[in-house]
Amino acid sequence: MQVLVIARVKSGIAVEKVLPLVSPEAAKAWEFYASEQIRQMYYIADMSGAVMLWEGESVESVTKEAQKLPMYEAGVLDLEIMPLKPYTAYASLFN
Repeated sequence: MQVLVIARVKSGIAVEKVLPLVSPEAAKAWEFYASEQIRQMYYIADMSGAVMLWEGESVESVTKEAQKLPMYEAGVLDLEIMPLKPYTAYASLFN
């Protein structure tokens, strides 16, 4: 199943607390991407966070993996996790 994960640094967190985590965060995200768990990843246009399209067996399994991101483990990252399902409205065009 596909799951949308929106990751944002928590409000009020000092940049000095975040900066040392940037490289480990990128390395872990790459690990997830290389193992085909993260399918796509984008910055939010205002650079307030990242949006990731994850592939997993369940929302719970994706949540468990996303919570391994170093910034989440350090308590500086909020994750919004949304399960997705196929868009089926196109079917109405063919009836």
